[in-house]
Amino acid sequence: MKRLILIIASVAAGVSVLAAPKPLPKEVKGTVSTPDGRPIVGAVVSDGYHVALTDAEGKYCFPRIPEAYQVFVSVPSEYEVPLRQGQPCFFKKLEDRPEYDFTLVPLKKGPEKEFNLFLIADPQCQWVWHVRRLSEEAIPDLKAYGRKCKGPDYAITLGDIAYSEGHRNTNYLLPLIRDEFSAEKTGMPVFQTIGNHDFEYPLTAVEDGSPSITQRRHRYFEDVFGPANYSFNRGDAHIVSMHNVCFETFGAPGKYHADFSDEQVSWLEQDLAAVPEDKLVILCVHIPFEGLYKKIPNVGKVMDLLAARKHARIVSGHTHTIKHLHYPNGVSEFVAGAMSGCWWWSKHCADGAPNGYCVWKIKGNEVVADIYKGQNFPDDYQMRIYRGDAVFGGPFEQFKMEHGAGTLLVNVWNWDEGWRSEVYENGRLAGSLEPVPTSGEFEAPYNGSKDWWAIGYNVGVVGRGHIKGSTRNNYCSKNYHMFKYTLKDPSAKVKVVVYDRSGRKFSCSKIYTTDDYDAMTKRPSYPVLPGWEE
Repeated sequence: MKRLILIIASVAAGVSVLAAPKPLPKEVKGTVSTPDGRPIVGAVVSDGYHVALTDAEGKYCFPRIPEAYQVFVSVPSEYEVPLRQGQPCFFKKLEDRPEYDFTLVPLKKGPEKEFNLFLIADPQCQWVWHVRRLSEEAIPDLKAYGRKCKGPDYAITLGDIAYSEGHRNTNYLLPLIRDEFSAEKTGMPVFQTIGNHDFEYPLTAVEDGSPSITQRRHRYFEDVFGPANYSFNRGDAHIVSMHNVCFETFGAPGKYHADFSDEQVSWLEQDLAAVPEDKLVILCVHIPFEGLYKKIPNVGKVMDLLAARKHARIVSGHTHTIKHLHYPNGVSEFVAGAMSGCWWWSKHCADGAPNGYCVWKIKGNEVVADIYKGQNFPDDYQMRIYRGDAVFGGPFEQFKMEHGAGTLLVNVWNWDEGWRSEVYENGRLAGSLEPVPTSGEFEAPYNGSKDWWAIGYNVGVVGRGHIKGSTRNNYCSKNYHMFKYTLKDPSAKVKVVVYDRSGRKFSCSKIYTTDDYDAMTKRPSYPVLPGWEE
């Protein structure tokens, strides 16, 4: 018995020794160099808390803290984006060692003078058949359009890659989605931003070094894609991606708001301090800043850091609607339409814009052109026209327009204040489009700014958010780019022409009806398990 007690005590003591955490190294350090060993001077290296510049020998060093999870290099414009299995690989996971080296390959022709930046909001795959649509519709279109745009192409998502929420934990899809976004399939490196549906539910891993709810929940995303806060450089642009989703409690994943931690604000300030003043700064987040930067202190601080720059822009997603915002402080924000549209139930968003993505042509420190590209539609598909007395919908619900037969409604999804319009009747210039004030009404009379053609399909035909449904707001969302025109001759042949900021011309003469639903909105029919459509 004494011998047995001694063995048990020894085993227990051994387990205790094995379980004792190893002390962390006191610092994070390493070298950034080229493949032939030449040091890269002035490269930014960070753990999301500290920022250090490499010295004359390409070396960096900063203190190690328990909260830090990964170390990354902010890839300079003169170097290629390093890829591993088709993914940007500019980071390393922090372990129980102090040294982390990075090797960067110089671009053969030096920094790119211009490039294309693809902005992808809310791929939001909840089930495997969503990933299938992503694979069959979005990714091939992305690659083909990248080839058409010519020049170097880069892409960044704007959050909600997957669709975890409440009892639905779809993190298992993240590796599948990562594979779809590989450079081999898309034709370009694709960086990622985290959204409110990319966190882990329920919480399965808690670590002492990550005291906040948000930190504990985004570890799996970081394991799949990399840091939740990082930056990189292309040409004369400095691109920053930050998570701005703040969860309020462990038990209610739907309770969150847009915010940044004090540590994030401090990190961004350090990161931008290393960026020359004449560079274009693009901040990528998930939740838009509109209405928040004057109310939430740290959102305001981030906005102030951007406003202090000569050239600064924000890009966001989250709403599945398109909106261009220009703030008094000189910062502009683009809220992008969703790649998943109305959560893959059709081929368009609730504001009527097609499922798609935006492409910015960046030359020097300016965005010289931009276009919203509908997936599997030609890039000149930029508007939809229908008559003011049309009836849209299906078996679930119908919506009768009450603008009158002499009125045309026109949805120009990427409209910005720098655009202009012309309306031709029977070949003659007769006027221009008049904005329809933004409204949030749901019920009759259906004469507000919503795109009732799109709502008629999503709600009336598919049955999402219909009058007895619980998600009506999602499928009847506001439209910020709806216009009307009163015909001088109700029987005239009409053509609407719009010109974007870069002078590119788009025209449309087709009057859309419910007959266009199949061609323009019908999704492929994949097997769906019982109950999955609720």
